[in-house]
Amino acid sequence: MALEGSLRDFDLFSLFNMIKTQGKSGTLVLSRGQEFVKIFFDQGEIVGCDSNQVPMEDRVGALLVRLGRLSGEELLEMIKHQRQTLKRMGTLLMESGRVTPQDLQDALFNQAMAIINRTFRWVEGDYRFDSILPMDLDREHFPPIPVDTILMEAARIMDEWPEVQRRLPDTRVPLAKTAAGSMLQLDLDQDLSILLEGGGQVQPVGSGLTHEQEMTLTYFNEPASIQNVLQISRYDELDTYKIIADLLEMGLLEVTRDVQEQQVPLWNLPREKDREARVAPGPSPLLWLLAGLMIAGPLIGYVPRTRTSLNQGMASLQRSDIHVAKDSDTRDRQAWAFRMAAGDDGPALAKAMGVTLEKGRKAIPDFTVYPDPLRP
Repeated sequence: MALEGSLRDFDLFSLFNMIKTQGKSGTLVLSRGQEFVKIFFDQGEIVGCDSNQVPMEDRVGALLVRLGRLSGEELLEMIKHQRQTLKRMGTLLMESGRVTPQDLQDALFNQAMAIINRTFRWVEGDYRFDSILPMDLDREHFPPIPVDTILMEAARIMDEWPEVQRRLPDTRVPLAKTAAGSMLQLDLDQDLSILLEGGGQVQPVGSGLTHEQEMTLTYFNEPASIQNVLQISRYDELDTYKIIADLLEMGLLEVTRDVQEQQVPLWNLPREKDREARVAPGPSPLLWLLAGLMIAGPLIGYVPRTRTSLNQGMASLQRSDIHVAKDSDTRDRQAWAFRMAAGDDGPALAKAMGVTLEKGRKAIPDFTVYPDPLRP
């Protein structure tokens, strides 16, 4: 029987403690709106994690790019190959020889911690625990994570998060280097220059920043939002937030809305089928049908002003005074209608309305002497 409920009634700390204490195995699904996170447990330890926001395979590859193990182009080719072969990204990375087993384990561990720690900040949502564990978990490269490790890190984040959040602007607005930040000579750049030029005896002037602060500052060589920097930062979410807050307070970063934010990293580009779907399609067949109806509509609905038209049904709706009577019986009835409308002065009324009665007629026939055709 599945265990489910609301996070308002049963928080994640209590839920994780229960799973650890009872040594349960299964899948915990946490959902909030359109977002969901899956955490896999085996005998009370975490053996896997995934989220629908960004595929785990892409996150691991992106982390390896940030660590310098792969280039963006190499990762993009690796992702294409993975989708064609359906092999695990870890397997392809190992086969390529570009990463070591320890590199892959560290990447999977860091990404799982980032996903789980983010869910501990949810103030609402639902949970469901099923005693079903997928068989295709990557146990070879994902070391089990004790629940106590998660809870201690989550408690630290919960304590520090409100203060860090107060120091930061909206994470969606772009940040850029200030003039001071752009002119600052980073130790990273000086060390690289000395290494390339062979000037090992020269003592560089320090920037006054820590290695982590310098590395984070390089993420803003082009304007970027905090959300996008989190995708390329090699540090965990809370530490990245704290470093950015420090750089803002030092006057090395500032909020800017006058420039466009940097492009999405190469490894975050949409899939081939998604890019094809965004190509503007040609005219829809319905457009040609609508154009045909717009042309044919006026022709079909045209109302002629004579009874000699092919559209006899529409012609019959025209006013009677514009019809030209061609036979004697019709002319007699028309004359009788004018006589009934104006007494004996029917010819004068017909003349005033522009209807010419038959010439040479001395009197209009009196139809009252004829039998009533409507009575049997």
